[in-house]
Amino acid sequence: MNTTHVDAYFKALSNKDKAGIASHLAKDIVLHGPIFPEPTEGKEAVANILSGFLDTIDALDVKLRFASDRNVAVFFSFSCEGVTVKGNEHLHLNEDGLIDHIEVAWRPLPAAVMVQESFARKLGFQPMRLVPA
Repeated sequence: MNTTHVDAYFKALSNKDKAGIASHLAKDIVLHGPIFPEPTEGKEAVANILSGFLDTIDALDVKLRFASDRNVAVFFSFSCEGVTVKGNEHLHLNEDGLIDHIEVAWRPLPAAVMVQESFARKLGFQPMRLVPA
């Protein structure tokens, strides 16, 4: 499988190129991520979330990428307000090589929650809270 769209998508993310993101997403894309508890569906909605993410972070650096058939795993780190977060994405590609599914994980958990709270403040939605048991 050709991963041209994945490589260009991460290049756009790393360069904070909001306009460059959408052309690599399928119309029916689904995003499962740490920002919202429910999946985000559709190209426009996902592109808006990713644009907001780029407004929130300082920098993103891809560390490792590997692919098998139409599945791609990407490991990266990003910084936000002086905190470094490690992340990974499982991306699925449709028949045209466009990204039609993204599942995101971030760690460590306290840093991931801090980024979500910052994102929520900037975009005006409910922040999540990490509370001790």
